[in-house]
Amino acid sequence: MKKEFRDKDNVFIHFYKSCKYSLTGLFTSIKTERSLHLYLLACAFVIILCVILQVSAEDIITISMLAVFLLSMELINTAIEHTVDMVTKEFHPLAKKAKDCGSAASFVIAVLAIIVVLYIFASYIF
Repeated sequence: MKKEFRDKDNVFIHFYKSCKYSLTGLFTSIKTERSLHLYLLACAFVIILCVILQVSAEDIITISMLAVFLLSMELINTAIEHTVDMVTKEFHPLAKKAKDCGSAASFVIAVLAIIVVLYIFASYIF
């Protein structure tokens, strides 16, 4: 009995498609979301300061981890906002709560990132 070929039977095809969908979501979000534009601009500024201040590899890893964590949370927030917008275009208190909570999660991580980056940079400046 011959087995019918399906994408899910081939791990490499499944992995390729998963990566393709993930990158599509990332680049679409970067193109369309203003908060991600600001985030990437801030990352570029931090990278320039890391070069100027000759930040150590350990500190760069810490900053990079925070940047990836913040990017991930911004993408989750974007997904929440799009899902809520798909469900209802009218004002609803629960829709507002969902959007506000997603935004708050991004905000909390952004504040943490700013505090840690300032602490790291201060050790190189003072």
